[in-house]
Amino acid sequence: MNDGLIEELVQWQRRLSEALLQRCPEVQGNKWLLGVQIAEDLEVQGERWEAQKHGAGVVFTRRAPAPHLVVDMHVVVSDPEVIDPWRVQQFAESKGQPLSYDEAESLLRRSSVG
Repeated sequence: MNDGLIEELVQWQRRLSEALLQRCPEVQGNKWLLGVQIAEDLEVQGERWEAQKHGAGVVFTRRAPAPHLVVDMHVVVSDPEVIDPWRVQQFAESKGQPLSYDEAESLLRRSSVG
């Protein structure tokens, strides 16, 4: 169970971060996203995503096709290699794969990411 989940999440983070940085170059290097407003619709690999700033991060929600995946880059949006249990847990749950924080943490420890 959950084989490939971490790798899939990292790939989505890379794609979404790249798309957002192309649309909003002021995000690059702006760790806390100070003064940056983000409410964007993005097309990534033919899929519709919505990007919404919250705090120092951005939550990406896939609007089409279903399911509505969630990739929450809650800190360091310009570095898609940053990953933590919270991101893993949210992504898994959006895929319909309930995962506890401890399980997400364990998955990260077993992977070479994080």
